[in-house]
Amino acid sequence: MGVVEYEASRPADAQTDMQPSSAFTQLGSAARDCLTNGQRGKILAVFSKVIYLLTETDELFWITTDDAPMHRRCAIIPSPLPGLSAGSPFRVADHHLTLDPDLLFEIGNPPVWVAPRTNRILDIASLPVHIHSFFSQLDLSQAKGFGNFIPQILALTENNPTQSKFTDPILQFSHPLIVDMAHTCLDHQLSRPPEIADKLIGLGTGLTPSGDDFLGGMLFAVHHLQAAYPDFDFTAYKLQIETYRSRTPFISFTLLKDHASGHAIEPLHRIVNDILSGGSFESISPFVSQLTRIGHSTGWDLLTGLLTGLLITYHNGR
Repeated sequence: MGVVEYEASRPADAQTDMQPSSAFTQLGSAARDCLTNGQRGKILAVFSKVIYLLTETDELFWITTDDAPMHRRCAIIPSPLPGLSAGSPFRVADHHLTLDPDLLFEIGNPPVWVAPRTNRILDIASLPVHIHSFFSQLDLSQAKGFGNFIPQILALTENNPTQSKFTDPILQFSHPLIVDMAHTCLDHQLSRPPEIADKLIGLGTGLTPSGDDFLGGMLFAVHHLQAAYPDFDFTAYKLQIETYRSRTPFISFTLLKDHASGHAIEPLHRIVNDILSGGSFESISPFVSQLTRIGHSTGWDLLTGLLTGLLITYHNGR
């Protein structure tokens, strides 16, 4: 994706007269790399709670405020986000980020966020019981998007399929696909994930369509299961993400690649860690609340994908 070249609107020596409007208080590792001296690019998209930026080497990161969950691509500022325009240039020089072009942010040396990890892992034979216990305790009364499918997915694990009707056209179309993917993971139909995923990619509206978020949650689960249980082979559930590059928005494609590589927002890391380590529902539920508040249905879609991916551990994943 091309990047608009930066053109200064004032002499270079005027840079020293500009006062930083804010300073970053925390950076994800990828955001830190995008904020090294000499980087430049453009503002890709602007929303009330997040500003997406793209470097000239097509690396994505975003700026948001300290009430947002962390991610390796996230840069946090304490103040409200400024009003900016998509397509405006940015550059990094003298440890400052210059935007639009008179807005200056001090980069400094803030703490770098690292995704949480767990060293305690349940035996894989006991994991399905814990998965079912966790997801069956969720309050689904406010579920959105694909979160409405969680009861049907749980019913499959008990060999008790249920039927539901949805009026939303996206849910109508996607429901049999999600149930089919859950069957595929539960019954280890190793040739099927790419076929079903091909119908889900790009399905929905917004920067991150529901189909992408669901697949991201599923692939995130697969990645962390493989890391936690290296004696089992879950590679058949991975997808060729590059084939989807032109079929979904750039931001969604980038996040889908991240999920497949085990990178996500902090609450999703916390949830999968607690599930794999046998954490209590009470310890996980605050992160569920944080996750499901993200986007219109993004958090719910990710959570439903996570459940679906975790189903491959049933029957010991063999």
